Amino acid sequence: MTAKGSESKSGQIRALTRALERAESYPQWLEIATELDHIDGSMAWRENDASEFLHERLIREQIQELRALREGEDLDQLAALLQESVYRHLGELNNPELYLHARTGTKFVVTDYLDEVERAMHTLAERPIPGIPESRKLALFQLAERVYGRPALVLSGGASFGIYHLGVVKALWEARLLPRIISGSSMGAIVAAAVCNRTDEELDTFFGQITEIHRLALKWRNPREIWEKGSAMDERQLFSHILANVGSATFLEAHARTGRTLVISVSPTRTHQKPRVLNYLTAPDVLIEYATQASCAVPGLFPPVALKARRPGFRLVPYMSTETWIDGTVHGDLPRERLARLHNVNQTIVSQANPHVIPFITHRQERGLLAFAKQALSSLIHAGSAELLDIGRHLLDGTPLSPLLDQAHAVAAQTYLGDINIQFPFRPAAYLEVLSNPSPADLAAYVRLGEKATWPRITMIQDLTRISRAFHRSVEIIRNNLEADPPGKASDRKSRAASGRDGSALPETFN
Repeated sequence: MTAKGSESKSGQIRALTRALERAESYPQWLEIATELDHIDGSMAWRENDASEFLHERLIREQIQELRALREGEDLDQLAALLQESVYRHLGELNNPELYLHARTGTKFVVTDYLDEVERAMHTLAERPIPGIPESRKLALFQLAERVYGRPALVLSGGASFGIYHLGVVKALWEARLLPRIISGSSMGAIVAAAVCNRTDEELDTFFGQITEIHRLALKWRNPREIWEKGSAMDERQLFSHILANVGSATFLEAHARTGRTLVISVSPTRTHQKPRVLNYLTAPDVLIEYATQASCAVPGLFPPVALKARRPGFRLVPYMSTETWIDGTVHGDLPRERLARLHNVNQTIVSQANPHVIPFITHRQERGLLAFAKQALSSLIHAGSAELLDIGRHLLDGTPLSPLLDQAHAVAAQTYLGDINIQFPFRPAAYLEVLSNPSPADLAAYVRLGEKATWPRITMIQDLTRISRAFHRSVEIIRNNLEADPPGKASDRKSRAASGRDGSALPETFN
């Protein structure tokens, strides 16, 4: 390439990069990103199967085998190969390194493989399998779905920065990639509760009118009230904000009405009490508005909160009456282990907006010596501060400083990243507004920031959650078939009689 041609190409890349930053929608962003990938060679990288992270030859072979079995309707062998293949390639397909080269996705061999896996799963769900009643097939798919796992969206704390979570959720909703499990802490709990207490139709309306939501969460007390109350902000204003945006429901009611699983983290005020992850399994009768308020109760800014539950007959009663709770970020900003245990979560999509975290993770997507130095320094600061606070809390155990040191250590010792990370951009000037209510213009800007931060992660989220979503869709297909042809009808009996089998052969292939 001539010097003039090289200069022209560089100019195109710079112009398209600026256009990418100004994109107003995901389709527009994707169109520009595709053109950029073609110009800078990233598309050629996608087209070349070779990769140190993939067994690309085996993947191509298994694509052909799956296709042949599916088209030949050899469903027993298709189920066996599918199960073996998915678990064989699970680790390599989830490698985040595969998504650092191109803006529009990873190797096309991965896309081709996922296409064929999804087609195979839907074929098994749609077609009658000799000897396997539909009711049995449904149970097997449900078991396989639980074993494989499902994704969850985890929304961090972040005070006013956390408003940006609305843009993250909006982008995922419009891409039809919003997980049905959403966890939130502090400001993230308000967004999670607002989403999980709305049906699909209500969410369409909510995101269509998102700039009209209630914005006034924070109200500073005067100095005298601060001294008398022991907290800087009015908790009644916060509760009004939560009710306006979230509504009132128990965790179980919200789950039953929307099909979404809301998870809210709260931290204890007593040293020997454990932090809690509240959801429809662990606290079905607890009211989500009180859980959300508790998760927002930043020590010093808001007083601790006593949770309330609703019993039969709409009777409100205290929940764990001797306990009060504070900001979920203190002990469980991202409760990954508990999500995995309670809901079989295998992929966490983390939207991180905590002011004390984002300066140390902004460089995570960068490469080179400077990025390595930044990562090493931030790791040393993280580990060192946690170690110093751990020493301090043991040395000063039983003193008035003990609770504060316990909370500070809990904050410093946490992991603040997930499998897929979407982060609030680090802008020092924004810290001047971190404890203020947004104006309508600020609200719109925060939402757009969240959308723009999410768009580059869409293809990765799409791929890494695809098999989980295919399981969910397959279960729906089988349920619909059962409703159209309930068990006991002649077609089911005929299928069993023709095969001479009782349906006991499939568990090995599906669990």
